[in-house]
Amino acid sequence: MGSYFSNMDNEEHLEPVSDSDDDLFQNIQDDDLSEHYLVIILRQLIDSGEIHLLSHNETRDGQLPKISKGPNMDKLKATEMYNQIKSASGFGKKVDETQDYKWSLVNLINTRQNNGKFLRNEKCKINNIFLPNQYERRLGSFGSKVFCGSFTRDGRRFVTGSQDQEIRIFDSSTSNYKSLNHINAKHVSWCILDIAFSPCSQYFAYSTWSECLHICPMDGNDEDVRCLNLNTNVNRFGAFALAFSSNGNEIICGGSDTSVYIFDRERNERTLRIPVRSDGHITDVNSVGFVDDAYHLFYSGSDDACIRVWDKRCLNENSPEPSGCLLGHIDGITYIDSKNDGRYLLSNSKDQSIKLWDMRCFSPREAETNIRASLQTRHWDYRWDKVPKTYYNVTKPIQGDTSIVTFKGHRIQKSLIRAKFSPAATTGQRYIYTGCATGRLIIYDILTGKMVQNIEGHKDIIRDCDWHPKRNEILTSSWDYSVNINTFQDKLTEKKRSRNPPTSDYLDENQDLMDVAPPLRRSRRIAQRLATATNSRRN
Repeated sequence: MGSYFSNMDNEEHLEPVSDSDDDLFQNIQDDDLSEHYLVIILRQLIDSGEIHLLSHNETRDGQLPKISKGPNMDKLKATEMYNQIKSASGFGKKVDETQDYKWSLVNLINTRQNNGKFLRNEKCKINNIFLPNQYERRLGSFGSKVFCGSFTRDGRRFVTGSQDQEIRIFDSSTSNYKSLNHINAKHVSWCILDIAFSPCSQYFAYSTWSECLHICPMDGNDEDVRCLNLNTNVNRFGAFALAFSSNGNEIICGGSDTSVYIFDRERNERTLRIPVRSDGHITDVNSVGFVDDAYHLFYSGSDDACIRVWDKRCLNENSPEPSGCLLGHIDGITYIDSKNDGRYLLSNSKDQSIKLWDMRCFSPREAETNIRASLQTRHWDYRWDKVPKTYYNVTKPIQGDTSIVTFKGHRIQKSLIRAKFSPAATTGQRYIYTGCATGRLIIYDILTGKMVQNIEGHKDIIRDCDWHPKRNEILTSSWDYSVNINTFQDKLTEKKRSRNPPTSDYLDENQDLMDVAPPLRRSRRIAQRLATATNSRRN
């Protein structure tokens, strides 16, 4: 056992154990010391923090799950969101996945000469041809698991948080990603769990296994890190997610003590604590965020498979009630992203699916009973167990499921893997992209329901991924200690180039030219003419 465990590492999202003094072995007879009981004991020891899993080896199941049936698109096609995305992506009345390649870019340029500029949906239509499809290069190897990596709202900075307690800041205004700053995080305990940015992009906040949030200027140093005490009054607390309000005055976070917290920066104190309980059952809050820029409505997603929408204007801290619940997942929520239009959300879940939701259609209360009954039959732990096969091909949805559509094909294991809408400015929010436990970046097309990209490049799970708001670049943060840059690569052109490589005689004859110039992209006849002219000038 000593070779498998170490106090130097831990597993994210450890649930607190009971304060009971019960002996773990008191109900076990001599003939009952089977593998089943040893597994139970081992898990309780891990949850108590007495021992910790050591996972330095980069291991993953590299196969994507086999999905027998695609998503049912009927409900989605009847929504305003579908029509809005279709219009923003430059489509007409009919959506065809091959339509992107049928229209003429030359005609579009000619039209631009008359109109003076491209329309926004025309720009999105062009950008969507060049969808990221390949791992291009590595931003860096950090020597420890990378838990989060995000762009600021203006796209000028990219910030990562990793298990070595370092926050690294890069200049993302260009594709060079020059390193600008690094800050040693305080009170980390084990790892940095989340990073959020102020609306002005001048400050960032981060959360750890600590009852304090921390905030720091983007160009600050270790001494500029300031603690924001949540006063949780619990022994072990982790804030799994946090977000700034649109005015930058408030920070919302959700944590391991079954609560959502709101911290007021102007008053420098916690102003609201909302216990999130499901009929008295304790459930970790894994994701939080504001619905839109109004910052009155916010959401939370927790391990009871429930998404709750809250209205801050009518909350009573003593007996808080959500405005409504969105039910349909059959396992815990790992991440929620808002379309930022006040209507639609997406959620990623341990049940291996992504769902789209209309917040105007809350689930009936009886659906919560159906979900809880389903959860009680689950006996797997996403941190180390294999995913139940029944999750991938559910034959019948949970009664009361009000989701619009469900996407499947990626894996959720080991950590709270994130999924997000693609940027509105460059793609019309046509896509959903997510990390995967196979080390792939997965992209789904909302308009067709199909998985359009699965990009390899990592040796362990991708916990976080973020799409640059102005460029077709997606950066993926992985537990293989690295951050990758994924972009569009013209694979057909690369294949054509490789069919007729320069001959060895040509390379020998023009070696001086090859040493000082990049590989030529013109035809060989023109390249030879250029090389001959260069040699004649030298002579």
